[in-house]
Amino acid sequence: MYHFFSILVFLLTVTTTSYAITEIRTIPTRPGVTLNFLAMTPAKEGFRDALILFPGGNGARPFKVTEAGVVTGWNFLVRSAGNFIQNGLSVFTVAPPSDHPTGMSTGFRESTEHAEDISFLTQHLEQQGYERIFLVGNSRGTISAASLGARLKDDHLKGIILTSSLEYDNFLRWIPLDQLQLPVLMLHHRDDACRVSSFEEARITQTSLSDTTEVEFTEVNGGAYPRSAPCDNLSAHGFFGVEEKVVQVIADWIDGHKAPDRIE
Repeated sequence: MYHFFSILVFLLTVTTTSYAITEIRTIPTRPGVTLNFLAMTPAKEGFRDALILFPGGNGARPFKVTEAGVVTGWNFLVRSAGNFIQNGLSVFTVAPPSDHPTGMSTGFRESTEHAEDISFLTQHLEQQGYERIFLVGNSRGTISAASLGARLKDDHLKGIILTSSLEYDNFLRWIPLDQLQLPVLMLHHRDDACRVSSFEEARITQTSLSDTTEVEFTEVNGGAYPRSAPCDNLSAHGFFGVEEKVVQVIADWIDGHKAPDRIE
């Protein structure tokens, strides 16, 4: 495990040299509340697409940035930041707001307060010149992406991306998905063994979402031998060993291409 962590840090050290920005920013949101997020953008100018990333778990401490500007993090979205940026996408990884320092519960991810916080973030990005914004969730972060996609009404929001989404009946059914009109891309590993994130449940979510909006679904296969528990990041649940291919599907979909039915 330590050896893998060393490799991860080395790769991020190399790739961050091509970033124009790698910094933690803080913006005010609700009265007395601030929101921290990690901003990472390509070095080349002219890219106007932004991804707001919602890692899984309780979202607490999803990333670390050293004084040298090295970013580390275990979540699929965080450790794949370099791949997104190589595809010309700016990424903004959200941490819990200041009034939830220990993390975001499922209830908070579905709340109007969460939507209000992220609306301030989308406004901030629009002021920075971003013309298209996509909400990307992984695991429990898919609750945020789906709920925000249904609640936020912003012309700059162009789609939501759900990776390793949680069970529909126990999690997503409480979200007003009938109000979701943004196009949706879902990616789920066929061998996801997390007890609350099975491949079959992802298909149920796809069917439910298809009642109100356009949904594309990519079945993911292959990858590396797991180095974590089934619901943790270094497993099929976190697309361990197949991250680059998953990111490429996302980047191509954002660029207007149809998502493949299956990758491996």
